[in-house]
Amino acid sequence: MNEIEANEFLEQFAEKAAKGQVVTLDEMAKAYDEATGITHKSLSSLYYFLHRHGWRKIMPKKQHPGKASDEVIEDSKKN
Repeated sequence: MNEIEANEFLEQFAEKAAKGQVVTLDEMAKAYDEATGITHKSLSSLYYFLHRHGWRKIMPKKQHPGKASDEVIEDSKKN
């Protein structure tokens, strides 16, 4: 896959991510296999491809960073 094809491939996922949708590696792997015509057994080639093009893993946090502690929440319920 040359640079132009790679940028076109990544553009479809960049648009989806810009809309706020979650882009998963599984769906990228399926599209990557279809684009290259090779079925990869592991995801390492896709990880390398994404790293080479400046993509990185960003995940949402499990809870809000400013969330009050459980003790504060219980105290507010009592009052």
